[in-house]
Amino acid sequence: ANEIEIRAEGNSRFTYGVTEDGCTSHTGAWGKTVIEYKTTKTSRLPIIDLAPMDVGAPDQEFGIKIGPVCFL
Repeated sequence: ANEIEIRAEGNSRFTYGVTEDGCTSHTGAWGKTVIEYKTTKTSRLPIIDLAPMDVGAPDQEFGIKIGPVCFL
């Protein structure tokens, strides 16, 4: 397995983009963030593990829903 880390910032070959960020407004309602990772290296796919960081205060809930994946 190829154990690279993709992050929001850093080396552009290993970064993802945020196409929608509905989690920064803190409205009290559930928000949604959509990320996009583009690569021509199929060895970097699929993404098999997630390690969320800075997910909020101790009294906040956090969840992940994996949606459709598009291979172009």
